[in-house]
Amino acid sequence: MLQTWTLEITIAVVSGLGQIMKDCKSHTVCCWIGLFPVILTADPDIASSVLRSKELLNKSKTMYYPLDLTFKGGLVASPATQWVHNRKMIDPSFTNKVLVSFFPIFNKAKDDLIERYNVLVDNKEHKILKSLQTLTLGITVETTMGKVMYRGEQVSKGLAPMYSFVMNILSAEVLMSFLKLGFILELYPKFRKRREQIYQFVNELIQAKLKRGINTSNNNSNTETSDLNNIASNSAIPSIRKEPKIFIDQAIKLYQNQQFTWNDIISESITIVSAAFETTATSVYTTLVMLAMHPEIQQRLFEEILDMFPEKDFYVDFDQLNQLPYLELVINETLRLVPSVPLIGRHIMKDTEIGEHVFPKDSQILISIFHLHRRTDIWGPNAEKFDPERFSVENFEEKQKNAFIPFSKGVRNCIGWRYALFAIKILLCGLIRNYKFETDFKLESLKCTTNITLKYILEPKLRLTKRS
Repeated sequence: MLQTWTLEITIAVVSGLGQIMKDCKSHTVCCWIGLFPVILTADPDIASSVLRSKELLNKSKTMYYPLDLTFKGGLVASPATQWVHNRKMIDPSFTNKVLVSFFPIFNKAKDDLIERYNVLVDNKEHKILKSLQTLTLGITVETTMGKVMYRGEQVSKGLAPMYSFVMNILSAEVLMSFLKLGFILELYPKFRKRREQIYQFVNELIQAKLKRGINTSNNNSNTETSDLNNIASNSAIPSIRKEPKIFIDQAIKLYQNQQFTWNDIISESITIVSAAFETTATSVYTTLVMLAMHPEIQQRLFEEILDMFPEKDFYVDFDQLNQLPYLELVINETLRLVPSVPLIGRHIMKDTEIGEHVFPKDSQILISIFHLHRRTDIWGPNAEKFDPERFSVENFEEKQKNAFIPFSKGVRNCIGWRYALFAIKILLCGLIRNYKFETDFKLESLKCTTNITLKYILEPKLRLTKRS
């Protein structure tokens, strides 16, 4: 009952924000949401100025307080002073060199997914989002926390729904916070229980790392690890002898050097895992849905992937990803039409002038990425349609660049945006090379809502056919 109520409310909010701007005939309006005055915008210039401003690093208090409370802080919701320190400390774990070292894990997940989907080749339609969430959660936990989530492991199966449940309740708590009623959901026993189980899971991972006696003070970050060496052997995947400089080792080192508190380790661990797995899974799934709805685009992408990977069993490396331009266009267009995080917010700590506007102290700015990405005056009269060619060199103009922010932008952008793109591209390469995806669902019937991250009101089912 509660989740149904949450869905109905969030549907009304998403459609309501768009209707407010339409009725006011403006892409920036000042309005009341609940008991709070907010500035709602889908203006690329204002959005860009806000996101690049070093004076506007604090997240919207009303919108992000429930996340700050649940995650005990963390990069997504923490105050600016804490965020500046922690982001600087965590950045070394998200360098390009570190992310490329995760490619064996991404490739193993790709092969595992291809194998799992063999049973779905039966000329029937299937829901596949949950299986993608379970897989991407395993990838995230392994690459950030050093824990291999084996396929048959019970905790692996139960953890993804647990995270999703908490995020769903959080979305309701965010909405109720605009009425100062968010505290009510803190009394919900199942929510508190699931949240505590997530804390316990993360805490056990950290304690296990400490018990193994990882020498985090050693300047050589490539220490031996039993988890990574337990990865099932695969002739297509280069051997993994050394552990990349993953987040948890960096966090423990910071803790031992008194640059991180114990709460920092817990909060950042929960935040990174929560933010990464669900958005990655949704992006992969949405791309597959778009390709299934547009078979001619899917065929063109398949031919590009086939040219690069003529064999069905293959390993994707960094250089090869850079030689798949149409894959890049397809993913960008998917993230434009269906951004993983459709709404973000900032809190104004003092009177701030942006362009011709002065935004008053203690007001909140909500940037609707969803509506910004669909403005017909920026993206053309077919802005509601799926067309990867709009991101081609010939068509992608400066005005589109400023209006495309799937991972936010500026100083406080998403720390894991490159991580997500690498994982998304590798998984899609494997799936499109091995399967053809079809659906009877129509693009105009696709309805979305926001539960912190974007959700589908009705999840389209897909039919899978093996590629020869």
